Amino acid sequence: MGAIKGGHRVLAVLLLALVVLTAFAAGPAAAGEWKPTKPIQFIVPYAPGGGSDVLARSIGQVIQGAKLNPTPLIVVNQGGGSGTVGTTSVAQSPGNEHMLLTFISGQVAGPLVAGKGAATYKDLTLIGNLAIDEQLIVVKWDSPYKTIEEVVAAAKQKAGTITIGGTATGQEDQMCNRIFERAAGLTLRYIPFNSGGEVITALLGGHLELAWANPSEFFPQWEAKMVRPLAVAKETRLPKFPDAPTFKEKGLDVTFKMFRGIAAPPGISPAVAGYYENLMKRLAETPAWKEKYLEQYMLSPSWMGSKEFATFVAQNEVQFKTLLIELGLLK
Repeated sequence: MGAIKGGHRVLAVLLLALVVLTAFAAGPAAAGEWKPTKPIQFIVPYAPGGGSDVLARSIGQVIQGAKLNPTPLIVVNQGGGSGTVGTTSVAQSPGNEHMLLTFISGQVAGPLVAGKGAATYKDLTLIGNLAIDEQLIVVKWDSPYKTIEEVVAAAKQKAGTITIGGTATGQEDQMCNRIFERAAGLTLRYIPFNSGGEVITALLGGHLELAWANPSEFFPQWEAKMVRPLAVAKETRLPKFPDAPTFKEKGLDVTFKMFRGIAAPPGISPAVAGYYENLMKRLAETPAWKEKYLEQYMLSPSWMGSKEFATFVAQNEVQFKTLLIELGLLK
């Protein structure tokens, strides 16, 4: 009987050890997975109406509609400094578990131009990438320029005088413009604005001849026949703009992959970062995200988890430095 009781005690100890090990293996979920307990401030470091603003509001709407998060995402626009003001404010909120940031290509280039004091991607917690956006040259519907070839011919005759608008200095639009200038052998007069929405407003007001824009920034105006795209910096045409050729079709080597991702403040725990990474991954898998954001605004799906995204961002930084040096914005 003593041997049997001793065997039972050994078995009980083994079972208890197994339970403890299983709890540890299950991680945060077993001990009560972290979840937001109050509304999340979703910082957009650009003015309303631009691509980052559309991104943040689309994320908030889809997450709320699919009930993926227990609390709402409150979009807060903190424009200024070509995206560096809002980005730096998030970097200066270490450990804030209820804050997210839209993070795009320009926020990698911006700090390079701004120099000391501007937060870089290394000062943030990168969560993941959701999509690749497209860059197009757009004109007013009644513009005298009907094709990109006409723009090239006019720009060569009037070097440095034809105006083209874009969001911020030293960011995606200006870098893409530099790639275009280099490929076509011309010079345009680039004028920066605080957001894509302001760029389109200036174009419609006759203050610009051309504009760089993402589809989300001019799609409503295109539907209203107020603007039209001349060319897209992509390998293939966009289905909703079948009449807009790629630059490559016209013999111009102009392509640009603008990423749209998410970051958070530094110093948050792995459990919190993991929660947000999983939240964004689940978002990216919903039909509503694919239909109401990717398809509607013509972005390419491009989910990257935190580690892959960090590597991708570092690679982009190398490419951007070269372009910024060509633009005279970086030594």
